[in-house]
Amino acid sequence: MTEVDYVIFDVETTGMKPSEGHAIVELAAQRVRDRQVVDMFDTIVNPGRSVDLEAAQVHGITDEVVRREGKPLLEVIPAFTLFAEGATLVAHNIRFDLQFVNHHLEALGLPPLQNPLIDTLDLAHQKLLLGSYALGYLAKHFNIPQPTAHRALADVEVTRELLFKLLDLKK
Repeated sequence: MTEVDYVIFDVETTGMKPSEGHAIVELAAQRVRDRQVVDMFDTIVNPGRSVDLEAAQVHGITDEVVRREGKPLLEVIPAFTLFAEGATLVAHNIRFDLQFVNHHLEALGLPPLQNPLIDTLDLAHQKLLLGSYALGYLAKHFNIPQPTAHRALADVEVTRELLFKLLDLKK
C-alpha cells in the first residue's frame, strides 16, 4: 500500500476576499508522511499592498514586517505549488486558504491546484457534535497545545495534530 503524503497548510492574509484585492502575507506548510513531518515551507509574503489594520490585529503581521521579511508572491506561490506536488492538501476551512492560493496562481497565469483535499473543518463536522468547530475550540477539545493562534506555522501544527485525532476517531 502506498502511503499518502499530506501537505498541511495555512495562510494569513491582508483581508478576507481575494476578489477585493486582498492577498497572502504568510504561507506555511508541512509535508507529512507516515505522520512525520518530512519537509517545511514557511514564509512571509510581500503582497504588494498594505495589510488592513483589522487583519494585522488578528495575525500581528504588519506592513513593516512585510517590508522587512516578505518575499514576492511571484516567487512564493510557484514554490508552494512545487512543495505541494503529489500530496493531499489539508487545511482547516480549506476553501478560505485555497481561494487565495488559486487566485494568486491565476494572476500569475498558472493553473489552480488540483490536489486531493481534506478539510479538517468538514471532517470535524462529520465525526463530532460540538458547539463550535473553530480551530482553537477543537484544539482545546483534543488537548492540542496552541501557543500562537493566527500565525500560519502554528496553525499548521495544530491542524496536523487535529487531522490525526480526527482520522483516529471511529465513525
